[in-house]
Amino acid sequence: GGHSLGGAMAARFAYQNPDIIQGLVLWAAYPADSNNLSGRNLDAASIYGTLDSLATPEKIEASKALLPSDTTWVAISGGNHAQFGWYGDQQGDNSAQVSRQEQQDQIVEATLALLAELK
Repeated sequence: GGHSLGGAMAARFAYQNPDIIQGLVLWAAYPADSNNLSGRNLDAASIYGTLDSLATPEKIEASKALLPSDTTWVAISGGNHAQFGWYGDQQGDNSAQVSRQEQQDQIVEATLALLAELK
């Protein structure tokens, strides 16, 4: 899995290597149209912030057709793009309405839940 462009690249890797990838976690990210994973036997989770102005909730919603139908979708209320990491504010991003620690706690919880499902 990965965050932002790292998530898009993880989705690409999963698309190109279906025999070795069992799960995918996307943090404020979505697959490119050319990496359609909807028909794959893959445990997936998409975790995003409702105030993310880069990987917007609208873009995440539009990506649903590219991921397996049983993908877990986790919306972090008040979360933004930059608080998926510790690199400070990001140009063009909205201000978060939740603390960085609270956002990251939710990210970790959802990620661990997906990892626990892997066979």
